[in-house]
Amino acid sequence: MIFLSTMAIGIAAGMTRSAFAIALVALLIPLVFVMALILPPAPASLLPLATAVIGFNIGLVDLLLVLFACRKAHVL
Repeated sequence: MIFLSTMAIGIAAGMTRSAFAIALVALLIPLVFVMALILPPAPASLLPLATAVIGFNIGLVDLLLVLFACRKAHVL
């Protein structure tokens, strides 16, 4: 679920076509995970953070591939 959520966030951030928005989201993802590691008393894993970062990057790449495919097919 983390992977799909961050993939959708990557697509949404990429659709803004704002480098600031993409960089801000890329910084907020690890910040949220660091807060999640600090606040609860139980130990947490870093595997969901890696999954989230990979999902965000794949969402950005998916958006780029769709944009290039639409440009070649003259859909947009």
